[in-house]
Amino acid sequence: MYQNSSELTSFYSEIDTRSFLLGIFFGLMIVMAIYNLLLYFSLKDRAYLLYVGSTVFAILTTVATNGLGEQFFWPNSKGLDATIYITFAGVCMFFSSRFAAVFLKLKKYNKKLDQFMWGIAYLSLLLSLLSMILTIEQITVFGRWLVLISFPSYIIVAIVVYRKGFTPAKFYLIAWVPYVLGLLTRTFHGAGWLPSNQLVLSSLELGGALEIVLLSFALAYRIKKMQEENTLIRMQLQNYISQVVHLEEKIESNSPKVNFENKIDTIIKEHQLTDRESDILIHIANGLNNQQIAKELFISINTVKYHMRNLYEKLDVNKRTEITSKLLFNK
Repeated sequence: MYQNSSELTSFYSEIDTRSFLLGIFFGLMIVMAIYNLLLYFSLKDRAYLLYVGSTVFAILTTVATNGLGEQFFWPNSKGLDATIYITFAGVCMFFSSRFAAVFLKLKKYNKKLDQFMWGIAYLSLLLSLLSMILTIEQITVFGRWLVLISFPSYIIVAIVVYRKGFTPAKFYLIAWVPYVLGLLTRTFHGAGWLPSNQLVLSSLELGGALEIVLLSFALAYRIKKMQEENTLIRMQLQNYISQVVHLEEKIESNSPKVNFENKIDTIIKEHQLTDRESDILIHIANGLNNQQIAKELFISINTVKYHMRNLYEKLDVNKRTEITSKLLFNK
């Protein structure tokens, strides 16, 4: 019981401060979740959906840890908040680990780290499942160890990817700063190094809210970089296509077929071949025999042979193969 009105006023003042700080947290988280969900529908980037999942379950975890679930959402289930927060936290960690892997493109930059993050994701889901069948005492140790492994891992993989040249990882790392500061504040408070007030007690939630906001900016930067890369790729592709078209035109202009036809025209002019002799020469160049030439030109085989003899004489050759040799090698 409170001894005087000043103690009661102080108590209500702390409640009001706590409620105000939690209101800021939930407001920021809900706005970021809705905003990025709309971006997901627009951009169809899986990172946004994983971000939203992480944000939603972070909200639910905070609801349960502050006893707000029993107060507003499941008032008939007394004591549920004390256990369900682990279920929500496990799902939140699943989304967080997959968000980290997708955002940082671990599959591209480091497949082993991507597999490691999949391991954390599966262990997080296992934590959620076990929280439904085991007591809080039985599951707490596993949960603590998983948290100790996972959260440093998010930072380590970001550093690895950033060192490999993925610049959006820098903003991912910056986003973790307020959350880490909030975690350190709560740790120092638990050690008795910091005073007990609502700002200190809410430092983790406020740090988490700022982290979510900064991660949203990191996502925007990532999309911007991807668009710039796509624009560069399109320009390079257009230049490549232009070069290929130019090369094809150049090859076509210098193709053997064109040169071959030029040689035939030259021979026709140099040796003053008649139109019929020229037609027969062209068909010989295309590999047709006497019967095929006769059929193509609608003349008899004897007529073909007559013009062939004239060709042999004018070109100073003795057989058909020598005509082809003259066309190919100017012999």
